[in-house]
Amino acid sequence: MLARHGATAHTAQGRLSGSTGQDPPLSEVGRDQARRLAGALRAAGGADVLACSPVLRARQTAEEVATALGLGLRVEDDLREIDFGDWEGLTPAEVDRRWPGAQDAWRQRSTEPVPGGESLEQVGDRVARVRERLAAEHPGGRVLLVSHMYPVKLTVVDALGVPRVVMHRAHVDPTGLSEVRALPAGDPRGPWTLLRHNDSAHLRTGPA
Repeated sequence: MLARHGATAHTAQGRLSGSTGQDPPLSEVGRDQARRLAGALRAAGGADVLACSPVLRARQTAEEVATALGLGLRVEDDLREIDFGDWEGLTPAEVDRRWPGAQDAWRQRSTEPVPGGESLEQVGDRVARVRERLAAEHPGGRVLLVSHMYPVKLTVVDALGVPRVVMHRAHVDPTGLSEVRALPAGDPRGPWTLLRHNDSAHLRTGPA
């Protein structure tokens, strides 16, 4: 299971918030979203293992979940968000003004890094390493990864077996929950299958 962190001030402002910028904490809205996510996961049976990105907003979200589920929390550095490099903290419109055409070109090539940052392939590969390792360590278990928009979307497109640039056509709400399942070796559907994406029903219910 894959959960994006709750909202921050950057989320509300539409700013690119990666792994090397200001590292904003959860906003009050984000904390409420994290509590709602934790409640929904508890009601659905919880998880066996909980791992998260070291980035503050993901760690704070995971701490809410860990408390609700009674789980220990392991931090996995490779679950961090993409490094947006020179674009950290900017809005997409600001990026377009400073680097005309660069953003559109970058979205079309998964091997092209952000200026001073990472490419989709780099992020996807490091997230896949964590996913494969935890799946092997906990066969048949429910592993919950609390991270960010790019790690979640890249895991989803990897499960679908489509090019990683397709992730730009997907959306993930703050604390949106996705789920993939590891399949037995030789299964014709591939190594992974997608069970759900961006389940955010907990954000539409009553108070957390």
